[in-house]
Amino acid sequence: NLLHVKSSADLPSIADGRLLKIAGLVLVRQRPGTAGGVCFITIEDENGFSNLVVFQHLFEKYRKEILQSRLLMVEGKLQREGEVVHIIVQKCFDYTKLLKNLTVKDDDQLPLLTLSRADEKSAPYTSENKRSQVREVAPQEIFSGGRNFR
Repeated sequence: NLLHVKSSADLPSIADGRLLKIAGLVLVRQRPGTAGGVCFITIEDENGFSNLVVFQHLFEKYRKEILQSRLLMVEGKLQREGEVVHIIVQKCFDYTKLLKNLTVKDDDQLPLLTLSRADEKSAPYTSENKRSQVREVAPQEIFSGGRNFR
């Protein structure tokens, strides 16, 4: 690996406070109002999840990378608190452009897909059948005891 990027599977064996690079698909970005501007990011690689912590001054510096990237690589220090492992981010890099290498080209030979039994319809439903079933339920039954605000 030319970039020396660690996998989430490597994190348990890395010493607390060690500088590392880690990359993954961005799953969650959270910036709670009660966290003093700290942004929490969860990324996923082929082996698992990694929790990233970005402090406010770095969030402002790397705002574009944090908010727009789908594939994010960060450099930071590993922080261990018992079983919980976080990466305290120092630098962010947007590698979303690398995802295009994973897409299938039109001329590639794809395997023929088959449906499993769960994907088959046992009885066809038309849109007319669905509408009549929904209309049969009276509003009084749904909102029994509800207030009328007319």
